[in-house]
Amino acid sequence: MANARIQSGVDVSDVKDSKNQKGAKPRTKSDKNINQEYGGNSGGSSYEETLGRKAMPNLQSLERIVLQNIVGQDEPVRQIITSIYKSIVFRSLKSNILIMGNSGTGKTETVKQILKRLQIPYTIEDATKYTQEGYYGSDVIEMFYNLLDSAHEDIERAQYGVIVVDEIDKKAGRFSDGERDVSGIEVLNSLLKLIEGSKIPINQYESMDTSNIIIIFLGAFSGLEKIRDERLRKNSVGFSISENSTDTSDSRILKQDLVKYGFPEEFVGRIGTIVQMNKLKVEDLVSILRNSKLSIFRRYQKELRERGICLSYSGKLFESIARKSLSLDTGARELTNTVNYIFERIMYEILSEPNKYRRRKHVTNYHKCILYPGIVNDNTQYRII
Repeated sequence: MANARIQSGVDVSDVKDSKNQKGAKPRTKSDKNINQEYGGNSGGSSYEETLGRKAMPNLQSLERIVLQNIVGQDEPVRQIITSIYKSIVFRSLKSNILIMGNSGTGKTETVKQILKRLQIPYTIEDATKYTQEGYYGSDVIEMFYNLLDSAHEDIERAQYGVIVVDEIDKKAGRFSDGERDVSGIEVLNSLLKLIEGSKIPINQYESMDTSNIIIIFLGAFSGLEKIRDERLRKNSVGFSISENSTDTSDSRILKQDLVKYGFPEEFVGRIGTIVQMNKLKVEDLVSILRNSKLSIFRRYQKELRERGICLSYSGKLFESIARKSLSLDTGARELTNTVNYIFERIMYEILSEPNKYRRRKHVTNYHKCILYPGIVNDNTQYRII
């Protein structure tokens, strides 16, 4: 099995062959001093003791900080933070989370913003690379070894960490001519055993208990809304009613919708919280560009200003960028591509003549870079004076 690159809460590290991890290559005992880095307490018997309750920011404070970066998702962000905090503070209420939403709505970024501030060991995994044990691809047990890596080999901390599984919707059950789907539903069945609580051997002396690890599933779930709408068009005794009339008593995605989508009932039963991200509108994307601390436009603006170049543009520029990005149906993700395109020629000119555009100390006059309205579609529509 080829080594893979995995994004974790601490570093991007090589993943060892899972068979070697189970057998010949032992893991060393954890360094208890690592708990001081996270505010942890070795020997703790609960989340708050192990991860350090004092190190956790106030829930509302964290919510405000995250919403400075994530725009248009106020209620989903609150749901996600509440569910994570609940699992940490009230151990008996620990639940796994499913976050669904179109590409570019901020699913992954929201989770990353929360977890890195809670300083919880975590790993972000791509579900599409995993297959049933014994087949070509990665075994799901590698997710837990990657979590241990992100905890710096501290087994106790890893046992109270978080595994984020992206693209989980791609694992919805598909069967053909009675053959097993080793890359789909069989992966979910393998993961189910670990979610329920298992002991994963780390070395000949130690094992990792998976029962307290929070699992967060992410996915776009294209087509799931149609399943929900079909359910809503049915009345209580199962007869279809007018397509123009829907029962809005519960328009949320329900677990029965996920089962019809192709997920095993036992797997769906292990999901305690379902969060639906909002579809972003033009005004949301404009707000991201103008206000979010993650705004790629603001980063360009800052870098250019430090070079002595001040941007000048129409107030409608952000709306033009937002509409162009939204037309491609990839949400906030497309903003980066659009903004990079706008500044491509500008950066070429600046980098080609570094001495001309180097800001000198005690010089107050700035170059002005004028962005004309047509620059969204033609990145030559600018002028530096």
